[in-house]
Amino acid sequence: MSTGWTSSRPASFSIIVHGGAGTIDDSQEPRHRSGCERATHAGQRVLLDGGTALDAVVAAIHVLEDDPVFNAGRGSTVDAEGMVTCDAALMRGEDLAFGAAGAVAGVANPIDLARAILEDGKYSFLVGPGAIRFARAHGVRLIDPSQLEADPSRSKWWTTRAEKPTGDTVGAVAKDARGRLAAATSTGGLLGKYAGRVGDSPIAGAGTYARDDWGAASATGHGETLMKVLAAYAAIRAMLAAEPSEALVETLEEGLRRVGGRGGLIAALPDGRLAWARNTLHMGYAYALDDGAVVSGF
Repeated sequence: MSTGWTSSRPASFSIIVHGGAGTIDDSQEPRHRSGCERATHAGQRVLLDGGTALDAVVAAIHVLEDDPVFNAGRGSTVDAEGMVTCDAALMRGEDLAFGAAGAVAGVANPIDLARAILEDGKYSFLVGPGAIRFARAHGVRLIDPSQLEADPSRSKWWTTRAEKPTGDTVGAVAKDARGRLAAATSTGGLLGKYAGRVGDSPIAGAGTYARDDWGAASATGHGETLMKVLAAYAAIRAMLAAEPSEALVETLEEGLRRVGGRGGLIAALPDGRLAWARNTLHMGYAYALDDGAVVSGF
């Protein structure tokens, strides 16, 4: 178990991202750190310019989805039929607005589709071909699905993952200067998953949750287990009663122990402090408070 939090002081605005929890080859650490740092910088720039927490997490996820080292967007893995399908979700803590897409193929940045669904407001969760039609109608960029496939240099460590995969996902949570919170999560799902499988990432409360007066969280790991304990929601609720890092550990140890799961969490408090935890071997992450330097870990 590894955990931490920015206990020193509250922040006017802040952001933290993760690049997925699991077992990652040591040779990939520099790329994971660099990707998380660049994503954090992108979100921090939005916040420095007075942008919203929602804008910041979308900007951060864009960087991660465009980086083939991560299992999201461009770097997504294939399912059992050799197809690439992605899930993504976005939640705004101010009004609990939520947008999610599941099992979508050929969306350049799945987080953009999640945002289009959130902003349209009529639906909260769209999947499959219907989601693609919605994306086309709302100007979300579509590409050939073959362009969304993991970097060949990662193939060895993908195919030698443990029999019980812990998953690999990207996420971001942020607080802006007006006190608004947002959370975003995006993933290509489990390597070799059954076609049509959707994990925890796009499920409100499981992989993604934000509420301004409570906190915001993004989860990563084995989706089938994270769903069962509503990991993101449970972490936020636990932070209301305990030190943030202890709350995340409690969620991972007590909640996931019951269902045999492994994973990681990042979270933001209403006062801008940040927390992170994992019970896997690795989880790349990076964060920034106000206009301070970006800090990363693995």
